Amino acid sequence: MLFIGAAKVLTIALALFAIGLLARYLGPEGFGMYAIALAYFGFFMALGDLGLHAIATREISRKDADEQTIISKIFTLRLCVSLTIFVLLSLFVWFLPYDAEIKKAIFIVGAAFIFSSSYSLLNGVFQKHLAMDRVAIAEFTGKLVQMGIILLLVRNAWGFIASIFAILSAMIGNFSLIFYFSRRFVKIRLSFDPAYWKQFLRESLPMGISAIATFLYFKVDTILLPTLATTEDVGIYSAAYKIIETLVFFPAMIVGLIFPLLSRYIFTDKEKFLTAANTTLKLFVLILIPMIVSVQFLSEDIMLLVGGEEFLASGPVLATLIFALAGIFFGHLFMNIAIAANLQKKLMYLLIAAAVFNIAANTVVIPLYTYIGAAFVSVATELFVALGALTLIVTNTSYRPHLAKVIPFLVTIVVIAAVYAVLDVHWMLAALVTMLVYAALVLVLKIVTLDDIRNIKPSTKEVQLD
Repeated sequence: MLFIGAAKVLTIALALFAIGLLARYLGPEGFGMYAIALAYFGFFMALGDLGLHAIATREISRKDADEQTIISKIFTLRLCVSLTIFVLLSLFVWFLPYDAEIKKAIFIVGAAFIFSSSYSLLNGVFQKHLAMDRVAIAEFTGKLVQMGIILLLVRNAWGFIASIFAILSAMIGNFSLIFYFSRRFVKIRLSFDPAYWKQFLRESLPMGISAIATFLYFKVDTILLPTLATTEDVGIYSAAYKIIETLVFFPAMIVGLIFPLLSRYIFTDKEKFLTAANTTLKLFVLILIPMIVSVQFLSEDIMLLVGGEEFLASGPVLATLIFALAGIFFGHLFMNIAIAANLQKKLMYLLIAAAVFNIAANTVVIPLYTYIGAAFVSVATELFVALGALTLIVTNTSYRPHLAKVIPFLVTIVVIAAVYAVLDVHWMLAALVTMLVYAALVLVLKIVTLDDIRNIKPSTKEVQLD
């Protein structure tokens, strides 16, 4: 886990550096165009999801599962779906109300989607075998490729479209490495089995609809902003939102590691299931506290560092959106518990409701408050999803959230906020001192122990049960 975390931190550092370079090079309006293209990349991914990754991961994690057969058949299905979506949406894109540059960019991210959707399905293999370090290596390598192209485009002034080709190159690199690494665990073959696909889709389609709904409430604001405000507003909002997106790896990484364990024990060992779920909950709180408190004091400094003075207005947006990150963290955990418990159909209705709320609220709020309004709607939506998913699993499973040592957590919030308030030094030094104080508090108060880490890491023997 430490290696994965370190690789992910390096990937985040590269991503933030790339965001900063692009923001400064493209400016608010150009960065807004970049964000629109990425939003459509998310749209491609949502349409092509079909719940295949989540349900395939769950199924290969079951005892006695025929992993190679399942992955080969679902990989073939994913490839067919991705190619079909790419062709259809590539034709549709020319009817969209955007200029030619944005249309070209959407076409390129459509090609990137084929590689991204294929490698994301294979992540389930690494989750099952506790080999997410390979995924971390692949993603870091892809980010290096993207970073190299961005450096060249800024140096040589290659323009906006080159920034989109950097995304395509990164996805090709990710897929190539992930496919190569997966050969150690499964030998994937193209396997056309319409009868099996039909049966599998009955289980996965609710998750596929949920993925579309998730996209709508997670990224539709980026698509709505240019129609209700300006492309520059999209750039101001997206510069802050990209920082939030880079931090989403924390819940994705941790839940990705424990999802096979949740799937294995939710029906067979209540004690192990509850221990893993509640330990993850505690770790999420541990991670969120310094993030949220720090951003309240440093949001404008962070945005000045990332994008320069042109993006100073993104500071208040970041200070608001950081609360959405709490909803994303807890929502990610609770939704994965719901999937492990076969509650994907009920989860689908929750996510559809969240999408309807988000679109309706943004339609009303954006014309009045532009990007600040969109930020508040994002916070409300993410908290709605987290609370809704928690209600769903509490009413349908044995899970009851339990956060031990609440008082020590409250003490850390007060202390690190006080440290920021009294320190009169450069913001980076203030952040470093505060993080050291926070780490010391966590150790002294014994908020997290080695036993907690062991509780969310299945042993090799457990993995080999299958």
